[in-house]
Amino acid sequence: MEFNLKKCSIGSVSTALDTVSEQPVDIDFILPDYCPDIEKILRCKMTPKIYNRNLSGGQLQIEGTTIVTVLYVDGQHNNIRACEQSIPFNAVFPVKDVPESYIVETSAKSEYVNCRALSPRRLTIHGAFSLYAKVLCKSNINLYSPEEDCNLQCKTQDLSCTSLTAICQEQFSAGDEISITNKPKVEVVLDSDVKATITDYKVIPNKLMVNGELSVKLLYLSNVETGDPQQIDCIIPFSHIVDCENLDNDTIACPYIDVMSYEVRLKSDMLSESPIVDVDAKLSLMALGYKTENIKVITDAYSTELVTELQQSRTTVVSQINTLKDSFIQKEEISLEDTDISSICDVSYDYTLLSPIITPEGVNLNSKLNICIIAYDKDKTPIYIERSVEFMKNIETERNFNSIDKVTASVSSLSYRLSDNNTIEIRSEIRYCITLTDTETCNNITSVTADEENKIKKTTCALTLYYAEKGEKLWDIAKEYSTAMEKLIEENSLENDVLDSSKMLLIPTV
Repeated sequence: MEFNLKKCSIGSVSTALDTVSEQPVDIDFILPDYCPDIEKILRCKMTPKIYNRNLSGGQLQIEGTTIVTVLYVDGQHNNIRACEQSIPFNAVFPVKDVPESYIVETSAKSEYVNCRALSPRRLTIHGAFSLYAKVLCKSNINLYSPEEDCNLQCKTQDLSCTSLTAICQEQFSAGDEISITNKPKVEVVLDSDVKATITDYKVIPNKLMVNGELSVKLLYLSNVETGDPQQIDCIIPFSHIVDCENLDNDTIACPYIDVMSYEVRLKSDMLSESPIVDVDAKLSLMALGYKTENIKVITDAYSTELVTELQQSRTTVVSQINTLKDSFIQKEEISLEDTDISSICDVSYDYTLLSPIITPEGVNLNSKLNICIIAYDKDKTPIYIERSVEFMKNIETERNFNSIDKVTASVSSLSYRLSDNNTIEIRSEIRYCITLTDTETCNNITSVTADEENKIKKTTCALTLYYAEKGEKLWDIAKEYSTAMEKLIEENSLENDVLDSSKMLLIPTV
């Protein structure tokens, strides 16, 4: 026979796919007619953009384009110019056993790129980028507690469980037209970068309203003939509402946002002498929702009448979850060593979040900032300088957590100052979002069965004497003698489950 146990399902996050694939990039092309000849290459930048991803038929298909932008010095005016090439890519990853509720996370990171001018008008480029793909699903962990009429002796443990109750994802577009004021007009966009952050959010029943910002950075020419480079840094606010079933005011919501791809275009305005810059970004919004509940879990069981057999497992549940969102200022001095510069044209960056570490005080964010500088030397010739700095920031928490569920961080703004001819002071604001969890592991009894013909042999004595040592557990003694735990406690007038001294116990027969 099988004893009845009460089943309680706790929602959890499981990973159906977590992989990375290296995508090669090889180009050999000739400059278009409108581009002047190449005198010197300054920088080659590779930007993978994801336009579409589809999970069906046991496969995750990702389609996108890699944009390769080459900044160079032209041979005619000694000015900064740019050329661009697009290379489509396609990747397919097998995914097995995906339930209906899932979210897809994708990202791409340039690993290396080598650019060489074979002639003043011909370039060869060789590089690679890493394509990351992850599929997170909602799964259930079954925990069992005793039924009221269950004829079993049950040892239980009170667990505080944080259950995943909501999971949703949606792609949408955000952007705006940027009208250039108090700046020279835009003739040619040399380089661009767009990043997205969530500033705040609000939970509505079965919906999540998110407010955020697009940080837009442009490097452009205001005059093609003179090659006068200018910069634009601006913020475009956006808001979006996503349907998220089972989300309510009691839910702990954890939203995340990624920029899949973006386009920056010049639009002619008949009423203005300067073209309008149109920014259009394709964003992916993901959200997880959790609720906390207390569950009494059976960790051991036995029958006082029949020999029982237990099916059990070690089960880990999330007991506490907390999300930290804030920013901090990081200052660095970049030494250019023997390179004397007269002015700075542009400073861009590649930010990499290295492995975060939990400490007794909180979380250490280890980061790497790759600074890319385009400047003019003392002869007014454009030069390119690249430096990397690593730094660590400790994020303090009010209480200790034992696991990091997810962490994202990015540079929301960056400013610089040329302190002398070969030193640049960099000031960056790092915005982060860290989801921390506490986990608890318990022995989880999943089933209890007994053979009705295999009864426990009872002694004819009403009481059995047992000399117990200090530190012995009453549960283990009661289970060994197939007696009821409450009767053992009552017979010996005990209060604690663990004996604090050696003593003679009277074990009742039931």
